[in-house]
Amino acid sequence: MHIKSGMSKIDVILTQSLIKEDLVLKDKNVVIIDVLRATSTMVVALSNGAKEIVPADNPTHAARIARGSGNSLTCGERNGKIIEGFILGNSPYEYSKEAIEGKSLIFSTTNGTVSILKSKLAKTCVLASFLNMTKIIDHIKSLCEDVILLCSGKLNNFCIEDSVYAGVVINELQKSGAEWSINDSGFASLKLAKSLALSFGKPVQEKILDMYKLSEHGKYLLSIGFHKDLKLCSEVDSYPSLPVYYKSSLKLKEKIDIETTEKAHLKKINLNI
Repeated sequence: MHIKSGMSKIDVILTQSLIKEDLVLKDKNVVIIDVLRATSTMVVALSNGAKEIVPADNPTHAARIARGSGNSLTCGERNGKIIEGFILGNSPYEYSKEAIEGKSLIFSTTNGTVSILKSKLAKTCVLASFLNMTKIIDHIKSLCEDVILLCSGKLNNFCIEDSVYAGVVINELQKSGAEWSINDSGFASLKLAKSLALSFGKPVQEKILDMYKLSEHGKYLLSIGFHKDLKLCSEVDSYPSLPVYYKSSLKLKEKIDIETTEKAHLKKINLNI
């Protein structure tokens, strides 16, 4: 583990549209936030046994990747609804073990996959949601380095739910005893989360759900019939896993660790032959 002297910094970026070029995130530790719904859905999908998630920047690109891949599914949405011709949309309820176990999911969404692809040069990149909140907090603590919380936002603009999530993460990190420097967007996110009394208290799930229902995107999802999605996306630590963006696809950290160990073992065997 790298030990850094001095205070680590958390920068919150309130929407991915503020990242004008990939080099901005080069060699950074990035946490991608799109709680309604991309990062929440991807956490569910990988936890339920998807082999990997491959982010694509548009539906045409996703379809092209899928044609060249065996055992894959096209997945994603535009404006909250499944893309025409795709197999699955962006509701976490679509990603049952029976539907996706062992498959490569080729994913394109309005906001979330844009954030992921902009992080391709990052040192580390993980997906965050309320569903894996504690895993994210533990991951950030383990880095002992500066971190960027990248809110995907909605249609290139600020959205309250991603900012509130960033604020809750900052609040929990501060409560853990370590000192963190935060930028103005982080300070605003922290104040917003505190104003909604969103911390790891008793009825935190109900507070998250209420916040979703008041948000612009939450209201839109309700209007097109995704009531259950809001509830599932508010369930804190219901899927305690850590999706990592590694070599152009997303996999669970433990799976990457196993694959890396196996490759190192095979290399050692080959060297001894």
